[in-house]
Amino acid sequence: MNEQIKVSVIIPMYNARDYITHCVDALLEQTLEDIEIIIINDCSPDDSLALCEERYGDNERVVLLSQPKNMGPGAARNAGIERARGEYISFVDSDDAILKDAFRQMYDEAKQTDADVLHIGGALIPFDKELGNDLSVLPDDKLIKILLDGDAATETRTISADIKERLDAWLNHAYHWNIWSKLFRRTFLLEYGIRFVDLSLAEDQNFAFHCLICADSYVQMPGFFYIYRIAVESLSRGKMNLAFLARLLRTAFSLSDCMEKTMADQPFFAGHPDYMEKVKAFCIGFLEHEYIEDCYRGLNRTEIEADETIQTIFRDHFGANAAYIAKQFYDAHDAIPAPEEESGDMNTYEFWEKIVEERGIHSVIQV
Repeated sequence: MNEQIKVSVIIPMYNARDYITHCVDALLEQTLEDIEIIIINDCSPDDSLALCEERYGDNERVVLLSQPKNMGPGAARNAGIERARGEYISFVDSDDAILKDAFRQMYDEAKQTDADVLHIGGALIPFDKELGNDLSVLPDDKLIKILLDGDAATETRTISADIKERLDAWLNHAYHWNIWSKLFRRTFLLEYGIRFVDLSLAEDQNFAFHCLICADSYVQMPGFFYIYRIAVESLSRGKMNLAFLARLLRTAFSLSDCMEKTMADQPFFAGHPDYMEKVKAFCIGFLEHEYIEDCYRGLNRTEIEADETIQTIFRDHFGANAAYIAKQFYDAHDAIPAPEEESGDMNTYEFWEKIVEERGIHSVIQV
């Protein structure tokens, strides 16, 4: 490999045997050759690590690391950041794929615009066993182009440097908080100490937001290079049990604390406390809409109120006000009407095609 590494691609790995080789092989076939692929084994109980050691152990472009214990994807990505040598860093999930010319185009654009963060779109497929595990050979009509960002760029542009304008746009869903389909300048992440926080869900929200408010040059680029698979774990709306609700509440309250800590170092928020509250409400709102509402609806309020783990979570975060906050939470969720349709259909093409149609975009991406 050349001494100059242009992009370090970081992949957390856990129970990824069915997908990891397809993902890594697609990265090794990138037209941009000056990349390194850092795989972080998060103490996976399957034979993912042995498979990678056998297949890539002698490949100088692939780095294999192992966590001392299972610590989650955020901690794995942090370990990758510390090891990375590339000018830019990108994050890829082990069951996803990148189109062949993606990093060449992204890197060239990042260099031309001197971007701290380069931000593009992606394609999505629902989980479907019949499609197989190799996303690089999917037929065109199985890839759904998703504009996760309100008005995705039609041409490369550097967004406003004004923090208030950035926040207003972010609160209106102009810049999605995913970490895939982005390049991050490595020295930028190191300078601002931007790392993933210890959360079991939504750890990427804090990371992406931290980048948004710190980047001198945040660039949007047209294009859809990343193929994101909705994993079974992401379809957690079907989990209707107390343990999952407890996990959601713990995550929501912790995410709020993490976001507040991230904003505390930014002078803008000292003079605009209303924006700090808006940001926290926005982040919790995602967990509410995507997970908590459905999970609560599938349980019995009496059962929830009697669960000691959930009551402890309220006490830990709200102290003497815990009972009052908890009652507000229960009353508010009791008042939310049931949706007209079951939300579990997010794993169907019909669901996403409807989203695509509502946003007025094309549904098929050419590979």
